[in-house]
Amino acid sequence: MINCPNPSCKTANPEGADVCQVCQSALPHFYLWGVGDLVANIRPGQLLNQRYLLKRDHTFLDTKPGLIPESLPELPDFLLPYLHLSAYPLHTPRPYAVMRTPDNDYVLMLESSALSTATQPKMPTGQAPGLLPQLTKRWAEAPPLRQLNWLWQIAQVWDAFVTEKVAATLLNESLLRVDGSVIRLLALDSPPVPSPTTAPVDSTAVTAQPSLTELGRFLQPLAETAHQATRGFLQRLCDRLERQLLTTEQLAEQLSSAIAVCEQGQVVNYDMAVYTDQGPTRKRNEDACYPASDTSQTLTSELTRTSGQLLIVCDGIGGHQGGDVASKLAIATIEARLKPLLERDRPELTTTQLTLAIEAAICAANDEISAQNDQAQRQARDRMGTTLVMALIKGADIFIAHLGDSRAYRISHRNCQQVTLDDDVASRQVRLGGSLYREVLPQPGSGSLIQALGMGPSQALRPTVQRFVLDESCVFLLCSDGLSDSDRVEQFWQPVIRPLVLSAGEAAHTATLDATAAVGRQLVDLANKYNGHDNVTVGLINAQVVRVSDRIVPRELSPRELSEERASTAGEHVEADSNGVTTAPGHSKAHGQKARSQTVQTKIIAPLAGAPNSQPAATSKASQKTGPKTGLSSSGKSRSNQFPKVGLALLVLAGLAGIGYFLFPGLSQRFTNAPEVPASNPSNPAANQPPNEDDSPQNIALAPANLEIGSYRQIRQSDIPGISASPSVNTASTDKDAENGPTTRRSVAQRDQFVLYPNPVPDSEAEVNVITGTIPTGGIVKVVKKQTTPDQSAWVQLKLCSIPSGATLNDVPTETDEPPANGSATNGNTADESAANGSAAASALNTPDSVGAEQSLILPPGSEGWAIENQIAAVSENIENLQPTQAGQCAS
Repeated sequence: MINCPNPSCKTANPEGADVCQVCQSALPHFYLWGVGDLVANIRPGQLLNQRYLLKRDHTFLDTKPGLIPESLPELPDFLLPYLHLSAYPLHTPRPYAVMRTPDNDYVLMLESSALSTATQPKMPTGQAPGLLPQLTKRWAEAPPLRQLNWLWQIAQVWDAFVTEKVAATLLNESLLRVDGSVIRLLALDSPPVPSPTTAPVDSTAVTAQPSLTELGRFLQPLAETAHQATRGFLQRLCDRLERQLLTTEQLAEQLSSAIAVCEQGQVVNYDMAVYTDQGPTRKRNEDACYPASDTSQTLTSELTRTSGQLLIVCDGIGGHQGGDVASKLAIATIEARLKPLLERDRPELTTTQLTLAIEAAICAANDEISAQNDQAQRQARDRMGTTLVMALIKGADIFIAHLGDSRAYRISHRNCQQVTLDDDVASRQVRLGGSLYREVLPQPGSGSLIQALGMGPSQALRPTVQRFVLDESCVFLLCSDGLSDSDRVEQFWQPVIRPLVLSAGEAAHTATLDATAAVGRQLVDLANKYNGHDNVTVGLINAQVVRVSDRIVPRELSPRELSEERASTAGEHVEADSNGVTTAPGHSKAHGQKARSQTVQTKIIAPLAGAPNSQPAATSKASQKTGPKTGLSSSGKSRSNQFPKVGLALLVLAGLAGIGYFLFPGLSQRFTNAPEVPASNPSNPAANQPPNEDDSPQNIALAPANLEIGSYRQIRQSDIPGISASPSVNTASTDKDAENGPTTRRSVAQRDQFVLYPNPVPDSEAEVNVITGTIPTGGIVKVVKKQTTPDQSAWVQLKLCSIPSGATLNDVPTETDEPPANGSATNGNTADESAANGSAAASALNTPDSVGAEQSLILPPGSEGWAIENQIAAVSENIENLQPTQAGQCAS
């Protein structure tokens, strides 16, 4: 039996029912994978904790889905990798509940595990969903493109799993499962959890992580049984891994290049339909879509390979302040930015170039909306904005990008998976390791957005872009929360959307297009009937693989094919090509902690090409002429061909310099004492630092500065809000310090992060506590005082005047016309209201002891602290014409 989740009903219903027999409420069926010693000791049919019914080995059904799942006051350490890796929802299961037994053992329930839920919810009593197959069991029969795709996904997440010390999961055959083309994990192979009655776990065994060499050995048997089209390439790849000749980035790059070769023979048909509706209760439709509503069309991979197709869904924020304007403006800007790059006569872009072009277009849309907000002097909740989810169809690839809580789902004949992670407080709290998702979800303000278009500067945006290689038929659903609220997609995907996947290839193309359009209209009707509180927009892409590629991937990819990828990933500088497409070093998928950090760094040091009001790229003239170091000049000629002339000139200049060195002692003295200073870039202080071959903190040189008291600065570079606090654990210590005990602050040249201190104390003195928290990108600070310490370090005292809209719970975007409910965001006060009332939050430092964990990363306006003068100069820029609204707490 399963109890109705309606708190006023709670009627017990048969497991096979999809709605309550009394109140007709939907009955969610949460099938969970159990982890723990106790799980192995109970029999099917028994209840765990009077709630979880064991259906089969390790598979449970939550019979009381209306109750908040169990959690613990302090989450055990083995849960943290699950929470931190929630940024990878496509692969990583999510903790649903955690319990502790009387014997001090743990029981963990996982949702979104590697189960096949296609027969839910009308599963006959006594049956349960089966496990998805192991990768090793499906490998030999998989087509070549799918084999490459599986390994590429493993390479994409390898570094993140190593960081969380769970990389062994990716080498565990029983945990490594596949849902068609997608890698799914049954659970994480986390370190053992000691109990008070057991001996401590060996810390060396816990921290040791498998290397890429071990990954190569694990993949070697797979390479030997791979499809003949990819066997030679994969054997060569495994050999290079075992010989330690590849980094993780190079591994992903080579697999991506092989996919590009193989998918040239893949033929995919696309049926696309999009609809938007005002809904039964709203006065206006603040949603917008592209193409126009009621559009349906048929595309092919051959057509989209030369001329990509966009599908965009936006959900406006701001009510009468112009949410409808923001959503339409976002679509118009993104279309204008991307369409020229996707035309037939333009050069084909690499995967990385497309990813960066999408990010650039999103940032440009943000700038357009922000400019209108600034022009109308809108602040905080008065600013109009919009969420965004979009798809770009390019050949046999689909790129999904999102910002906010509009969602994308991938539906196969086995599962419906949400592939985007909402940018809201609940998801951020999970990602920080503070709570379980189901625990924080019912809390007031948990659905408040932490980022959306139009709420702040582009430097603070972190859009997520994912690439999907289509090697099987599936459906992508893009929708606003008018449909996704109350889990309506999960409720209706099987009877409504799944038939599109099952009928792929069985009907004429015209029939499948009509069916796709009919499903789109049906989803809008269901949203209006069962939700009805909001506008609703639905976009469907029915992808049908009609011919599987068997194109042979060369054992050694040609230099041309590799250089196309390396041109956008292996260069040392960030540049924009003639198409306005920005390339960046080491760029990978912009989701997850590490990938996001790299993306943000790229945006701050050199804003994306084509974005309005962007700063000049931090590259020298030489780098702009030659491009990334790929072995080719900008004209495509080998640099080796230019060596005779250039080398001779350099030798002559070197000889003249040597003569001058000895003939003019004064000149030689100046060259000996003066540091090397590159060409100045006044708009980007960080660009004025000399390049380093070694990026270690001790080699970082800080730019000279002379900040005036009373001047205002805007932060350009900061830690990532919601990812890590400044400073991190070892920000102020060396490895040796960490081993020996109390940490001491490092010298000015060694500090690699911008941090604040309560007082300016010389480096030679003992440990100094730093101020926990960070100033978000776009924050305004004022130089209050200056002081020089005995070690001649120049310090400045800063006061935080204001922060961007949506940076904390004090000031979050909202999608309703009504004010927030009490308690949803610091008693409903915005940052401006808190400042006006002189609240404690505006004057006290934001330490973990004084505020909740969800706010502990962001310093509130009014906070003060001391920083090295050179450091603040390197991560901020001067503001000449300060707007009254920017002064905030510093207004006199």
